[in-house]
Amino acid sequence: MRFLDGMIIIVLFVLVGLASYVLWINFPDEPLKFEDFKFNRAATIDIPVNNKVQFYSNMRYKDRKISYDISNSCDSSRRNDAIRAFSVISEETVLQFYEANSESEIKILCSDIAPRPEEAGHFVAGEGGPSEIINTTNYAVILSGKISLFRKNDCPNPNIAIHEILHALGFDHNNNQKSVMYPLTECDQSIDDYIVEEINKLYKADSLPDLAIESVIANKTGRYLNFEIDIINLGLENSESSELYIYTEEILVKSFDLELMEIGTRKTLTVHNLAIPRKAESLSFEIKTTEGESDKNNNIVNLKLVKSE
Repeated sequence: MRFLDGMIIIVLFVLVGLASYVLWINFPDEPLKFEDFKFNRAATIDIPVNNKVQFYSNMRYKDRKISYDISNSCDSSRRNDAIRAFSVISEETVLQFYEANSESEIKILCSDIAPRPEEAGHFVAGEGGPSEIINTTNYAVILSGKISLFRKNDCPNPNIAIHEILHALGFDHNNNQKSVMYPLTECDQSIDDYIVEEINKLYKADSLPDLAIESVIANKTGRYLNFEIDIINLGLENSESSELYIYTEEILVKSFDLELMEIGTRKTLTVHNLAIPRKAESLSFEIKTTEGESDKNNNIVNLKLVKSE
């Protein structure tokens, strides 16, 4: 009987101890704050900044291979000029152009009726420019462009078409009368060296996603973590599959599927009461993906608990 009573007392002590431990690890405590994180945009990949040569800084299409479509409204002369113009630009730069029947990135239209010269943004020979742009922070990504050819080319070189294609690539006019980007077209004009250099610099980066942790705010109360994190795709391609991993003291706590992240988009993830070790003093957030990325240095953020003075 005494043995049984003793066992009961021992069991009770064990249960009380376990209950006390469970109560301790779950007992509400004063909120403790982790360091805040804010993305340093100056530390992004090395890209050119051409404020004066393009409509906006760092305008480019997603890939070096750019599709085009020539409208049936174009006669054989203007169609041949457009194809020759694409060939000239390809020979001088890293760009390649190919004809596509649908979903093309550059649309080429033709008309025998030119807009009046006094209309803003119009030129007697033609007009062109980007028509859909996404700002990804690193680049102003051109999703589509449009060209209209109004006048037949009288020069040996297809200067009118070259001029308008360069507009569709984001390049503005200049004041050099010998430049193909001078507002008035002449036969002795050519593509400026700086335009070739800018194109080659802008398209040096491959067409890849670039997921980055933009900001993190985190705190914990007892053993419960609360955080809000912003993730952005700074790259030149959509990210189809990626995950966010959360670690404390290098131990995996939780992962979240980020699903599709299109270029230029931002996702905010807010989580409350995520259980972590009570004594945890460090946090790590890491984006992992099986896809290639243009920059993986912005995929990890390490935070430490702010020590009270």
